[in-house]
Amino acid sequence: MVGTHTSQHVPPGSASPTVAVVGSGPSGCYVAQFLSKTWPDSEITVFESLPAPYGLIRYGVAADHQGTKGVVRQFDRLFTRGGIRFAGNVTVGRDIDFARLADSFDIVVLATGLPGDRELDVPRDPRARVVGAGALLRALNGFPHHGLPRTPLGSRVLVIGMGNVALDVLRLLSKDTADFTGSDIDDEMLTQLRPERPATLDVIARSGASQAKCDAAMLRELIALDGVDIAVSGLDEKDSGPVADLLRAAAVPARDEPGRTRVTFHFGLVPESLTTCHGRTVLTARRRDDGGSAEFAADTVVTAIGFTHGAAHDDCCPGPDWTGDHVYRAGWLSRGAQGTIAENRKHAQSLVRSIVDDFAAGRITADRPGFAGVADLLAHRVVGFGDWQRIEAAEHRSARPGRCRRKITDLDQMLALATGAR
Repeated sequence: MVGTHTSQHVPPGSASPTVAVVGSGPSGCYVAQFLSKTWPDSEITVFESLPAPYGLIRYGVAADHQGTKGVVRQFDRLFTRGGIRFAGNVTVGRDIDFARLADSFDIVVLATGLPGDRELDVPRDPRARVVGAGALLRALNGFPHHGLPRTPLGSRVLVIGMGNVALDVLRLLSKDTADFTGSDIDDEMLTQLRPERPATLDVIARSGASQAKCDAAMLRELIALDGVDIAVSGLDEKDSGPVADLLRAAAVPARDEPGRTRVTFHFGLVPESLTTCHGRTVLTARRRDDGGSAEFAADTVVTAIGFTHGAAHDDCCPGPDWTGDHVYRAGWLSRGAQGTIAENRKHAQSLVRSIVDDFAAGRITADRPGFAGVADLLAHRVVGFGDWQRIEAAEHRSARPGRCRRKITDLDQMLALATGAR
């Protein structure tokens, strides 16, 4: 465990270092939490580009998984009682140069995650309708900059990928509206993107069922939904493991009943091209077992094949020049888009050990001013944690029946709420 006594980790005669954490998702908050326990007297500032904190938890974790989102309650205490500053509405690379930030803080931890959907690397007709799973989940989670057209996904949707994000997409598109009770789903976006449940959802997986990356619990949750029928293609008799066993037990013949959604898992298919025909998007794939070809026509293709840093030309994405002896990377930005929130916590704990060791060995010194070094640039735009709490209170007040909150998606409205009571 990371130690909690300052005297063990601060060299004699030294002050505690100033710390900037860029990104208020789970990795950034865990790093701040562990550092504050180690150095209670240290000044720690968590920067966030939006007026709202918590990144992946607020906008990435599926809206109907409120148990997972509950981790924010411990992070709330960091900012209300733990002495950590929340500096929202500040984008490093736009509102403040990274070099200025790095010059102002003894330690800089980059925890910006991987916000971009990885694109499917196949020839693609520009008219094909392809949506990234991350963008779709963020849109349904009330993210202000999701960028999705507000047009229905259609009655036939194709999902490429077999990880937990793919299962989130399948579950959210398959659920009855009544099943979102207690969630914070954006009901307007849900109605616009999915005015009714799709009739068919086809899932394309490169691997066999034995190598599927999803958690069995996530698959079980999908299978248990009312109105959903499961079918499987490419499930070899040699395939074993919980995913293969669940699908074998769940597969049923098609039911000719209106309002049901048929989810078919296709294993061992390698996507080769995306074309269009008669207004639909057509995926051509190659079967791994015999090299044969298969085609799937869909109204929309959703890719759930991983995440990237975002656009290479985006000055707000940490590039190779965002470095220094006192600069560290946490979470997905460090190790790639894999792992749960619990694994992010474990990685943050390990990273903090390295930071503490570097400081104890004199590789990091405590001689930079911290937030005072950037306050003149940011004072007019910073949204503090108390400001965020006013936004959150408004979201709770405006929640529709059966919803825990109604997220505000307009940034100007968020900022007006944040600053109106100052």
